[in-house]
Amino acid sequence: MNLTINNALSKSNLYSKQNYPQKNQPAFTSKAQSAEEFMKKAVKDKSKFFKYFDEKYDKLTDFIADKFTSRVVESETLSKLANKFKNSDNFYQHCLTIGSIITSGLYMQRTLTNDKLDKDRKNTLAVNQGLTFAVSTVGAYALDKYVKGWWDNVTARFAGHLLGDGKFYQNYLNQKQNVLNENKKLIQAAKASGGKPELKALPKVTKMVENHNYYKTLVKTSADDARVLLTKVKGMSPLRSMIVFGFVYRYFVPVVVTKPANFLCEKYLANKKAKMEENK
Repeated sequence: MNLTINNALSKSNLYSKQNYPQKNQPAFTSKAQSAEEFMKKAVKDKSKFFKYFDEKYDKLTDFIADKFTSRVVESETLSKLANKFKNSDNFYQHCLTIGSIITSGLYMQRTLTNDKLDKDRKNTLAVNQGLTFAVSTVGAYALDKYVKGWWDNVTARFAGHLLGDGKFYQNYLNQKQNVLNENKKLIQAAKASGGKPELKALPKVTKMVENHNYYKTLVKTSADDARVLLTKVKGMSPLRSMIVFGFVYRYFVPVVVTKPANFLCEKYLANKKAKMEENK
């Protein structure tokens, strides 16, 4: 009886070690350790149909990287922009904009080199694409700035939850309101004297977290947990920009901007064509 139980437990432990990852070990240990490797293996071994498209896709991405993306990324202009904005509070937004510039520029380049379109249509569509990018980018920055104050409040509430401090959020609001009141007085005094006010910066949630007793204790007892906590709070800012820019570029532009712009483009070309026929 005891021997049977021991054998069962031994097999159970063996299976658990084989089927479940141990600490500091990857969850999967098969040869196909990622989705990409798995797909490549499937393409190579089983599907000539997918293999054809895989090769075409690789050639396309290599062409774009060689002829367009690498030239932009490695350009002197982009290098100067990176050095200029590396310490900017809007660095993440600038990265999203650069990505949009690359995409829009590629669309415009493909439009202008399309032999199937006449010259007027190519120029009009290229201008349309450029203006659409400009309008959407300005709108994204404006919306991101507009919601920043409200989002900071959301971040403070989230930070208070992570810290387990029910008063953290209200303390942030109080400090923020005090600074706003002081800046209002500075602006009024500057108007009276004709000078330029030196406004005080609004409190930052990350700084308040770093000064919090719980966080200081966590740094001493578990540096990794403290780092994760602070990273979560800092991640709220790029999350805001990701949502705003994603909304503008993926929803606002296709629905609100692109369709009216295409309508105006077609109307302009129709009017130009009608005038050319009248002059004949």
